[in-house]
Amino acid sequence: MYRLRLKPIVYNTLWKILIMDFRFRLITAEDRPFMVQMLYEATIASEQTFDIDNIENFPHSYAYIENFPEAGEVGIIAESTDGTPAGAAWLRNFPEGDKPGISGPELTIAIAPSYRRQHLAKRIMAQLYQAANALNIKTLKLGVYQKNVPALAFYKNDGWEPDVIFGDYVMMKRAI
Repeated sequence: MYRLRLKPIVYNTLWKILIMDFRFRLITAEDRPFMVQMLYEATIASEQTFDIDNIENFPHSYAYIENFPEAGEVGIIAESTDGTPAGAAWLRNFPEGDKPGISGPELTIAIAPSYRRQHLAKRIMAQLYQAANALNIKTLKLGVYQKNVPALAFYKNDGWEPDVIFGDYVMMKRAI
């Protein structure tokens, strides 16, 4: 068997091309248009979408971004080194009893299609967990469409546990 041996400088250059560097920062109200795009990407996996230009007409979807961030909420934007938004994850506080299962902030996460398969979701989640910990948030929840097997596997590998079934969704929880 032949092994390709590269000089360290060549290897490091190739690695940087294959795995992009990202910057992470807190979401602000000015990021709402990108959050709408990411929410749209997240809903595609659930076989549901909304009109991205008229999200206000879709109250269930709009609730995930309306007036974000409010007190006790946090989100992270991942940007490429040139400042292009690549993904976002945020925690939204919904009223107690809004969805079955544990109470606590609900996670929304999505990665722009051109930035997928670069381990960005795992990295952005780590940043979000740190930010949530700084706000003394101890438990998170999320809903995953039952047919979205890759997402269910991702969350399970990241320490999330199934909690209850809510319609077509598996409600999951995770301590941080």
